[in-house]
Amino acid sequence: MKTLNKQSESRSILLVAFVSLIFMFSSCMDSTTPLNEVYIKGMAFMPATLTVTTGTSVKWTNKDAVSHTVTSDAGLFDSNDIAPNGKYSHTFSTVGTFNYHCSIHTSMTAKIVVNAPSTMSNYTPPSTTGY
Repeated sequence: MKTLNKQSESRSILLVAFVSLIFMFSSCMDSTTPLNEVYIKGMAFMPATLTVTTGTSVKWTNKDAVSHTVTSDAGLFDSNDIAPNGKYSHTFSTVGTFNYHCSIHTSMTAKIVVNAPSTMSNYTPPSTTGY
């Protein structure tokens, strides 16, 4: 009977540990911003800097209770007002750093860094001569 109780206790501990791990993992997943997406939340752009490659479409989602804009400092793109729970997307086709702000709340600033896609086409393997 003692062996049965110990097995039952061990299974219960393992079950609690497993459920705890699932809970921790799921709560971490809920708090992160998806790839190529910027959340407007707490009167800030999150992340404040997002790095992508050319051809990437970035989506902004307004998670605040007030309207915001996504406005390029250089005048390259402008979302106009994004209502709460609204979305805006822009595709970046050139390499560079693109600073932007909310034209309603000008202290809100962020940037998108666009790099060329990395390729292996320029890769030259190390020489094996002499081995």
